[in-house]
Amino acid sequence: MGTSKGYISPTKPEWSSAKRAVSGFLRNRDADSKSKAVAKYAEAMQVNGSSVAFSSAAGNMLNFAHGVSVNGLDNTLIEFGREDLIGKSPDEIFSSLLDMFTNGGSTIEESIAYSALSRAFETLGIENPEDLGNININDLLREMVIAFINNNFDLRYYEKINQGRTPAEVASILEEVHGYITGTLRNELTDNQIGKMDFANLKSSEFISAILDDAYRTFTDFYGDNAV
Repeated sequence: MGTSKGYISPTKPEWSSAKRAVSGFLRNRDADSKSKAVAKYAEAMQVNGSSVAFSSAAGNMLNFAHGVSVNGLDNTLIEFGREDLIGKSPDEIFSSLLDMFTNGGSTIEESIAYSALSRAFETLGIENPEDLGNININDLLREMVIAFINNNFDLRYYEKINQGRTPAEVASILEEVHGYITGTLRNELTDNQIGKMDFANLKSSEFISAILDDAYRTFTDFYGDNAV
């Protein structure tokens, strides 16, 4: 994911610190500089505030998946006001739902959310909307959060990483960062850590925001006081 022309780099001090940490990682390419770069990025994201677009989209998708598991696909489509999708192909249903939950990816934040949800489906092998009824909700949530954090990192630092490097070198660097982010969160965002969503009494978007904050805190806690 390259940086969109509509993206304006944040100017808060935390983002300057994160940019320096990424520069340090690009120079050194060692484990310490990599964990520092991700920690400073996570710290800046915490200051920046949770993504409303992602929290809303992921929350809606979790609610939809829960609905499919309880009431079946057709009844859930009706509940979400999309009875027009009953009998449509899996690709059309997924595309329409993602468009609806992310406003068609019309803003940068919504585009990242769209991509994150799509990547989570690919990771979990979800090929049919009915598969959502059988998927572990925590697994779906975890993979959406991981994909969002990876995609958001790419958005903010792709141009910097791309400067003076071949496509293969850029891909290798991003793969390294993604591997660290993904491995860390799969280990730390356990079912016990995530807890259990109360679909009846809790706004799913608020739950997503809290989990996203926990994910960022994981990286800053890992690097601790050394992340200066």
